Amino acid sequence: MPKKHRVLLVSDMHYTTEETHAEMKRLDPTVNTSVAAGDAFGYTQREKIEKVYEAIVREHGISPLDAVLVLGDLSIDDYSFRNLPLNYCKKFKEDCMDRLPCPAYAIPGNHDSYPTEIWQEVFGYGRQFSVEVDDAVFLMMDVFADVPANSASGSHSTLFDEAFLRNALEAYKGKKIFLCAHHVSENLFTDETKRLIRESEDVVCLFRGHIHKNAVYDLGEDFGHKTLIDIGGYAYNGFCIEKRWTFNIFDFAWAWGYQILEWDEDSVHTYHLKPAMHYKAENGEFDVEETVSGECNF
Repeated sequence: MPKKHRVLLVSDMHYTTEETHAEMKRLDPTVNTSVAAGDAFGYTQREKIEKVYEAIVREHGISPLDAVLVLGDLSIDDYSFRNLPLNYCKKFKEDCMDRLPCPAYAIPGNHDSYPTEIWQEVFGYGRQFSVEVDDAVFLMMDVFADVPANSASGSHSTLFDEAFLRNALEAYKGKKIFLCAHHVSENLFTDETKRLIRESEDVVCLFRGHIHKNAVYDLGEDFGHKTLIDIGGYAYNGFCIEKRWTFNIFDFAWAWGYQILEWDEDSVHTYHLKPAMHYKAENGEFDVEETVSGECNF
């Protein structure tokens, strides 16, 4: 019987201060926290990270995970724009990743705008790298290399690294290759990068964070009709109501969740899972049942 492998992908925890933006301003006017700081849908920031940890441990108990891949926005640090008292990427690593029963790897998102030397010091590897799991390779791409940040939007997006991709496709020829990035949009690819993806029989699909919702897309002819999968997250959606920004309006589309990828030598299967959860928001309280969606087979 072929050996089955499992990887969990998660993104956009947006870890930040327990204090709200207003509370932090009173404590230290030099700190420029996000308006999304403080409680998240009825959970403290630390409780939210514990929910991420609990979900991963539960999945590992159902069937062992070979790895956990974190696709960016671990924090809302926007280094060095926000001048926060702690490095919340490091705090997420300590509070969640270091406790997991399997290896875990992270790439930065636009809000994790730490230079390579700081990222390397915290995680022990650079902002862009590959992860091998038996006959599969995950290319963990850095598309927000313009650091540090100078605004609340964090780093500016940068092109997919064409040379890194080309070299990886050659080095791992014959293996199943999954492209993982915090963000994926057509303007981040050169024509040559599109061609490399389009013509590679090894590239199975692309995984993206950043959007905060889960969905499945056909990338079209330029990409050889490869599949793009939004993996959701543990984040929020922002609304401007009468000139006031709020990040505490709940909708099922924004419910927290993660992506599972399973494969053996004959097949690849992936799906999104939203754990059962109770949410408290400005627009009420909501109970979400465990939900599986976006199943794909390759």
